[in-house]
Amino acid sequence: MSDPEVLDRILQTCSFRSRDVVCPNKDKIASITAAKFHVEDDEDWSVLECSLQPDGEVNCAMSCLLRDFDKNN
Repeated sequence: MSDPEVLDRILQTCSFRSRDVVCPNKDKIASITAAKFHVEDDEDWSVLECSLQPDGEVNCAMSCLLRDFDKNN
């Protein structure tokens, strides 16, 4: 079983966002969840879940879905 304190510290170092975006490869709306780790100031967002992929599968951080992600708070 995971230590709740360790899990809490991990969650405190991350930002999570969920958003619907247009997938440029499939021309469909994708519901995504992305995370950004606050280890360094220049960290990028990474897609954790995408409705157009099977559960738990993502491709190469799917940066095509994250254009202007910081601007769309």
